[in-house]
Amino acid sequence: MFIFNGNNTATNRIRRVNIESCMNDLEQNIINRIKSGDSNAFEQIVDKYKDKGLTLSMRILKNKEDAEDSLQEAFMKTFRAIADNQFEQRSKFSTYFYRIVYNTALDNYKKHKSRTYNVLKIDDSWKNDEGDDSDLAGFETKIDDNRYFNSAVYKTDKRALDNEIQTVVNKFLEVIPEKYSVILTLFYINDLSHDEISDTLKIPIGTVKNRIYRAKEKLKEIMMKKFDYESILEFI
Repeated sequence: MFIFNGNNTATNRIRRVNIESCMNDLEQNIINRIKSGDSNAFEQIVDKYKDKGLTLSMRILKNKEDAEDSLQEAFMKTFRAIADNQFEQRSKFSTYFYRIVYNTALDNYKKHKSRTYNVLKIDDSWKNDEGDDSDLAGFETKIDDNRYFNSAVYKTDKRALDNEIQTVVNKFLEVIPEKYSVILTLFYINDLSHDEISDTLKIPIGTVKNRIYRAKEKLKEIMMKKFDYESILEFI
């Protein structure tokens, strides 16, 4: 999925609105079954959210094994919260779950990293959200030069070109500061709204919008150096 196509994103969100109530009914049924003692019903929650949950956890922990362990812990917390009636259903279940995944990953980040963890790195670097791009300027050199600067512009196979564009997007999300990659993941991959991201990360909604805009603009700048405009039109 190419996550920076504004038109496709808008269309997909309209479709999601049409089926959201049905999905909520299904989730509500699963939650009720868990509360009544049917622990096997939780497997449906795991199947639905494991991939997107792992992606979010990876944005913070940067290591698949650590991310998988953290996600498993988050699922256990979620199950206990449902079984113990701690989930009060004042927000969408997906928002509630991703908040648990996010906070669990942060806790594990603190445990696994020897250096002192600075919560400002992800949550509260708002001083740089007024137009100072210094925190986005240095990441570009972390992209593999051999893969990034090979001339894909002249490739004629569209699938090969599409795959290379997606590779650049994925690498972009891996190396930019977490305060951007986490928000982009929640918005484009986990399908949370601006309000839901604000609630999940406990940051102002204006900061959410600003970081999404700045990261998208930086991606466009990077991609325009490598690909011709027509090749990336449908992706940005």
